[in-house]
Amino acid sequence: MTQAEPRPPSWSSRPYTEEDDDEVLALFTEPDFHYRTDQPDTRPAWEIRRLIGDDTRVLLADGRVTGLYALSAEGADHGCHYLLALRLKGSAPDAWWLDAYREILRAARWRHEIVRLSTRFGEYDARGLEIAARLGLVREGTLTGVTARDGQRHGLVFFSQIWTPAS
Repeated sequence: MTQAEPRPPSWSSRPYTEEDDDEVLALFTEPDFHYRTDQPDTRPAWEIRRLIGDDTRVLLADGRVTGLYALSAEGADHGCHYLLALRLKGSAPDAWWLDAYREILRAARWRHEIVRLSTRFGEYDARGLEIAARLGLVREGTLTGVTARDGQRHGLVFFSQIWTPAS
């Protein structure tokens, strides 16, 4: 008998505020919480707050802080191209990642025409790479040697999903 995947939570999000500070900073104590950084558990609080920026949204699963995401336009010449930064805490099951991605995408496509959505994971980020594969994202290539981690150089792997333009 196989164990059933946990049911997807009810997703919501809100802009990051000072009230979220303790819970959000706690996410960065996890060594694999690679939200806009390759070494989250080495960053001081002031640097984490700067990484978060104005575009980050706090991702809530059943009302509890579970991760962060940001959706931003990618390139002024490409009005329908977006970049998604997404990270869930380590205890979140893979099924939640897949569900969160789909919910974020569904909400974004209500507000914007999206022709290309890209996301990036470090070569060292086994979970991120696995999630991208499970989502069926197209692996576009790797920008090699852009970060140092554990005494080695690592690349940044680019993934995308593409839709036919509406007009």
